[in-house]
Amino acid sequence: KKVCYYYDGDVGNYYYGQGHPMKPHRIRMTHNLLLNYGLYRKMEIYRPHKASGEEMTKYHSDDYIKFLRSIRPDNMSEYSKQMQRF
Repeated sequence: KKVCYYYDGDVGNYYYGQGHPMKPHRIRMTHNLLLNYGLYRKMEIYRPHKASGEEMTKYHSDDYIKFLRSIRPDNMSEYSKQMQRF
């Protein structure tokens, strides 16, 4: 049996906020360690596909999806309340 995991190299390009448990630099660092120690040879590494809108609604509320579709860097100040919530 092989160990497998999903990794997308773009994960390090995102910032989830100071209090968010997701730390992209840790994911990237772990992946680099797997490569440098050659552990990838004993694993299956998959790159996930981008989730569709329908797939997103399976795991996230409609309010959150609407928030993600609306917020942009130039209008973040308008969404400070929602940013605290999500």
